[in-house]
Amino acid sequence: MTLIRTAAAAFAAISLSTAAFAAAPAADTPAPVGAEPQNTSATYGDWILRCSRGADGKRACEVEQPFQVQVQGQQAPFGQLAMGHQNGAPQMHITFIMSPNVSFPSDVKLMVDEKDTQPITLSWSNCVPAACRSDGEFKDDQLKRWKALTANGRLVFKTAAGQPFPITVSVRGLAQAIDALGKD
Repeated sequence: MTLIRTAAAAFAAISLSTAAFAAAPAADTPAPVGAEPQNTSATYGDWILRCSRGADGKRACEVEQPFQVQVQGQQAPFGQLAMGHQNGAPQMHITFIMSPNVSFPSDVKLMVDEKDTQPITLSWSNCVPAACRSDGEFKDDQLKRWKALTANGRLVFKTAAGQPFPITVSVRGLAQAIDALGKD
């Protein structure tokens, strides 16, 4: 999944020293560009289907929904929820990445509403100064349930102050984006 690869790359890049980048030799000639695009995206309502072609030529796709928060009258990125098949696995993987402001120990709950008795649990896997990441899996029945929703869902985590913080998860376009993901 692109977000998962991007997050892993971001976490790895943060740990590298700037000296390693300074020591890297510059390429004399640029690498050739193929006829197929390296990255594509399509928007389905409030969801984005993103696909990237790796160096090995394989395509990895995911659907994602970015979250923003208003800071001093401006919209600023806050987090991102992504779903896709990780390394060709049949189970749908879910990743939520957000700026650090979480309480430990805790989990993230993806819920159809505040009374959901079967929330999807995403476990925090790591935090670096720039972001915290949680991961979980959609079971087939949960995925069908989410695709059929007509009202928005919720993503709830505990802030660093220990307070529950709900985020609205739009379902507008989710079913169509997941169906398109299955075609890629």
